[in-house]
Amino acid sequence: MSHQPVKSLRPYLMLAVIILLWGMNYVVSRFLSGIPPIRVSGILYALFRYLLGALTMVVVMTYQKRGPKSILQEIRPYKGILLLSAFVSAMFVIFTHISAEYIPCGTTSIIINLCPIVVLLYGVTILKENITTKKILGFLLGLAGGVIFLWNSLILAEGFFIGILLALGGMFAWAAYTITLHYLEGADRYIVMTVKHTTSTIMIVPFIILMMMDGITLILIWDAISILGLAFAGILASGLAYLLYFAAIEILGAPKASSFLFLVPFVSVAGDFILGEPPTVITLLAGITAIIGVGLIKMSDSQDVEDS
Repeated sequence: MSHQPVKSLRPYLMLAVIILLWGMNYVVSRFLSGIPPIRVSGILYALFRYLLGALTMVVVMTYQKRGPKSILQEIRPYKGILLLSAFVSAMFVIFTHISAEYIPCGTTSIIINLCPIVVLLYGVTILKENITTKKILGFLLGLAGGVIFLWNSLILAEGFFIGILLALGGMFAWAAYTITLHYLEGADRYIVMTVKHTTSTIMIVPFIILMMMDGITLILIWDAISILGLAFAGILASGLAYLLYFAAIEILGAPKASSFLFLVPFVSVAGDFILGEPPTVITLLAGITAIIGVGLIKMSDSQDVEDS
């Protein structure tokens, strides 16, 4: 009996670590790409994040004794949707980490985490999911808070426009990625993440080449800080965090486990204060309102599954 509370707390402790890792990744990205002296251009941060994440998942595949043959056999029924998933995931990290060159990490994180509003619209209109009072309230809070947050960010900070647009691109890309996961249900999560990370990494390379051909100077300074930051992004935030998330899903189920992820922006906003870029009171309140709305949507999704 005495061991039961510890056992029941385990998935929630894992989710706490996941939230911390994913929230801190926005902070590290902003620190390396947007706070002078700039050490890593955003798109290179995206490349190394997924490259190191892919290598981490390859190690996991080796540990699980999954060879190329078994991996190919597993993904064969999902090739088309997995390719689309990898593409929108690549676009997500490109948009997200280039936005770190322009706007604070909390701003990027809040915008990205508004994606459940888009996913909700897709679910209701395309998948014909049930719409509940809690979902409607969450949608209205998220939309109202998000609009005020975006408007206030734009009028108070000159030069935010490009960063906001990039973050919005990342938000829609992450929403698209979330939707593709619906069609990947039933596939082995570890294999899907390994193939997705690897394919997304390859897809980022042409964008880097195009930027260089266009005369854009990319920065990559190899010092202890940048190496540690990129290792954090790839090995921990894109490797370990997903392993913990998969373990939490196995215990709680995907809807309930994902319902806690709306807390990620709180970590990133705390990072704004650490980096000396605290948001205004109105911006902070609008962001919190939007996050609460997203939280209601996520918790409603989890409740729907439990009731079904």
